[in-house]
Amino acid sequence: MTKIKNAACVCGIILSFFLIGCSSMKTLTLRIDNRQPLPPVSTGLFMAGVADTDITPPPGVAMAGYSAMASRASGFRGRLHARVIYLSSPDGQSIALVQTDLLSGSRLLHHRVAELIADKTDIPARGLMLAGTHTHSAPGNFFGSNFYNTFASSKKGFDPDLYTFLATRIAGAVEQAFAARRPARLATGSTILYDMTRNRSMEAFAANTDVNADATPREAVNPKMFMMRIDLLDDDGGFKPAGAFTSFSIHPTVVPYANELYTADVFGHIARELEFVQGKNNTPWPFVHAAVNGTHGDNSPAYEPGCQGYPEARRLGQAIGLKAIGLFDALADDLTDDVSIMAACREVDLYQQPTIDDTSLCSRPVVGNALTAGAEDGKTPILNWMPFFKEGCLTSRWIFTGSCQGHKRHIGGFFQPIVLHKQNFPHHLFFQAIRINDTMLCPLPFEITCQTGQRIGDMIQETDDSIKTPLVISCANGYFGYATTPEEYSRQHYEGGHTLYGPNTALFLAKHAALLATDLTAEPGDNLPDQWEFSLKAREYFPADCAPEDKRCQVSEPMPLKADPDEEAGWRFKWQDVAPARIDFHRPLVQIETSADGIDWQPLENEGRAVDDSGYDLAVRFCKNLKKRHMGLYEAVWFDPAIPAGHVCRFKVLPRQGQAILYSSVFPEHSSPEKTEE
Repeated sequence: MTKIKNAACVCGIILSFFLIGCSSMKTLTLRIDNRQPLPPVSTGLFMAGVADTDITPPPGVAMAGYSAMASRASGFRGRLHARVIYLSSPDGQSIALVQTDLLSGSRLLHHRVAELIADKTDIPARGLMLAGTHTHSAPGNFFGSNFYNTFASSKKGFDPDLYTFLATRIAGAVEQAFAARRPARLATGSTILYDMTRNRSMEAFAANTDVNADATPREAVNPKMFMMRIDLLDDDGGFKPAGAFTSFSIHPTVVPYANELYTADVFGHIARELEFVQGKNNTPWPFVHAAVNGTHGDNSPAYEPGCQGYPEARRLGQAIGLKAIGLFDALADDLTDDVSIMAACREVDLYQQPTIDDTSLCSRPVVGNALTAGAEDGKTPILNWMPFFKEGCLTSRWIFTGSCQGHKRHIGGFFQPIVLHKQNFPHHLFFQAIRINDTMLCPLPFEITCQTGQRIGDMIQETDDSIKTPLVISCANGYFGYATTPEEYSRQHYEGGHTLYGPNTALFLAKHAALLATDLTAEPGDNLPDQWEFSLKAREYFPADCAPEDKRCQVSEPMPLKADPDEEAGWRFKWQDVAPARIDFHRPLVQIETSADGIDWQPLENEGRAVDDSGYDLAVRFCKNLKKRHMGLYEAVWFDPAIPAGHVCRFKVLPRQGQAILYSSVFPEHSSPEKTEE
């Protein structure tokens, strides 16, 4: 069965490149206004606010990142979040840093959120940053280009319902953070963390002229963890922790492509570990840890060989999260309310403005053979060992390299321009720079390799040496694939094959970033148009709505699961409930309760953390539609269960659409499930 699925994946990848123009999808035109926000107010105080919202969509949406190999989500294990850090300087310059558990930011989504919040906040479009963590287990089909709405996931087309859901939820969180603003203090700092990541593309990395060619895969990475800590003024007159904005460079591919559940992967653990610790404070606000990706393009997680999966994501994420906790605590003595904020942006149409100074991009984006074979930690079956596709010397073109795309072998050869129309590629690039004291955030809609990020940062500092920390953030405000150095590009590994606009991409980005650094010293403003228009091929994947015609009920009592090579130990419970369109996966749904006598029931906690579907070990899955009753069949699985000695437990399903609380049968009757011996 696995071989059949792998062959189908390969056929799907190849066919999708040549059938993009044969789709029956409808064309949808979206127009977004560039509205002016509320006028800035000079309070004389540094202000901040935080917010967190759940953006877990309903089941049925295809997940993005593993392309045709990806599954349509049937549920979630570890919810998807959008976390917001709002900051306003004493002179009224405001920004909102938004981290989302998505494959990437989206220019379309960014502009729509900016439009939605304009009437209720003072955040201009140039001050709104929308970054994705790059998890490969979150929905796709919300991008502003037909190319990535077609190829990022296993299902083609822009999903208008998903887009509306995400824009509404994210805009609401930004408005909450703005409304909750208080006098604040801020501190920034960094630490070094090795052994959590490794360079997955060492031949390409070693080709760089400015690196240690003898570095090991675990040394050839960006080990820097940067953090910005925010404390707010509490009602008692003291300042208390409220949030953190953290950057670390790691590819969230610990959970493999066979996964069918939404998850934030390793970043879910990085964010939640600090939130669990600081969330115990008795404050009027929730503690929010917005953890974004840095220059992760060739930095894979250092999971143990053959161990991709949820337990390994937890091990790595908690180890990185522990480092974040230590860094957060270390910043306590550096907090200050002397904070300056500046933001600048520009939007460049690469088809109209492909040149800056003497550096030009290719006039037409091209997909390389190496892209279709997959990355080292997400290889495409069959293609990954075929000559001229797999990474290695045959993937690079070493003769006839005089064209703009240089060493790249073109998938489909001369036929690619015919079937991959130029206008379907992303080509409107939103550049942004945000400066907070001596730190400059440089969000880019690319997956930046670690050495590309180093060169961009160096050029920023050469332009303005008062910027002590240039922070390049990947997958922000859009998605254009990868950006590699010219040397890395020449080797045509996966990253180079996915650098669409040719070997000058890194230098082009660096020069624009440096130019924006100089714009930060000017009067705040932007050169954005009054309106944007997007023409997208659309298809709906959200489940159809229908009114329930029955009551929720237990379908099967909780059953133990024994561990095997493909499954963790746990307990499984199935029940009937309202249809997927009404189950509201973005709201709390399932909890575990415990009792010593079977009469007095309490929410179960494990090391002070509630055991429910907001944590790591409770998955909720939609199994199938029950069409005759317009209901759905669901299951909840509690993995790695820790049942207190002498206690029993039960699943508690929270109300939905007029349906009352549902309790499962009590378990275990005799003993908790045991893991099989290895």
